[in-house]
Amino acid sequence: MRDRLDHGHPDPPPPVRYTLGLDLGKMSDFSALAIAEERPERIERIERHPGKAQLVPHWADDPDYALPWLQRWPLRTPYQVIAAAVAGRVAALTALPGAEVALFVDGTGVGTAVVELLTQQPAIAAGRMAIVIITAGREVTRVAGGWHVAKGELVGVAQVALQRGKLAVAPALPEARTLRDELTTFEVTLTEAANATFSHRDGKHDDLVLAAALALWGARRREPQQQFALGARVPSAYRDTYNRERMTWSRPSGRGFPH
Repeated sequence: MRDRLDHGHPDPPPPVRYTLGLDLGKMSDFSALAIAEERPERIERIERHPGKAQLVPHWADDPDYALPWLQRWPLRTPYQVIAAAVAGRVAALTALPGAEVALFVDGTGVGTAVVELLTQQPAIAAGRMAIVIITAGREVTRVAGGWHVAKGELVGVAQVALQRGKLAVAPALPEARTLRDELTTFEVTLTEAANATFSHRDGKHDDLVLAAALALWGARRREPQQQFALGARVPSAYRDTYNRERMTWSRPSGRGFPH
C-alpha cells in the first residue's frame, strides 16, 4: 500500500480496533485489565476524487487477536486509582491514528457506585463502554448499558482463541505467564443440563482470565448493539459451544452477530 498519493497528500491511517476488558475484583480479589488488538484482514484503497483517498477496511470473519497489554493491580487498590488508570489507557489508545476503542467492564458484584467512578472519567464517558454482568447458565442477554453473559460464554471465547492459535500474547508482558497459569487452573464442569461451567481451583485467581475473556468477547460484539432489542437473548447459533466428548470449544461462522 502506498503511504502517499502521487501529489503528496497522506493517506488516512488504517483503522485498528482496541477492545479493553476490565475485571473489577472485590477487596479480596485482584482487579485486572487486558487489551485485545484487531487489525483488518485487508485494506482497500479507493480514490473517489483527485487528491482524496479512502481506506476501506475488510475485517475477518474469524480474526486473529493480539494481546499487547495485561495489568493486574495489587489487592485493595482503591477503585478511584483503577478508574484513573483505565481512563489514561483509553485516552492513550484513542489518541492513536485510526484507533477504534471500546471498553467492556465486569460489573458483577461491585455495585453501581464503582461503575460510576469509571463514567466520571472524561476519556471513558466520551467513548464506548458496556457493562457485563457475569451469570450462571448459558444465556447471553442484552440489557440497558450492556449485557448479561454466562461465565462459560466469556471464558469459552478465550479458550477457542487459544486452542485455535488465534490469540498472540506478547511474551514480554510481566503478567503473560500468570495468564497462562490461570488458564491451566481453570476447570470445566458439565451440569446435568449439559451446561459448561467454569471455576478456578482453590487458592487460585481468575482475574486475568476474565479480563482477557471480556476483551475478546467484547471484540467479537462490536457490531451495533441495536441488532438485538433490550431483553433479547442472543440465539445459540451465534454463541460458542462446548463439545463434551472432545473437551473443546467451537465457534459459529461469522463474527457472532448478523450483519
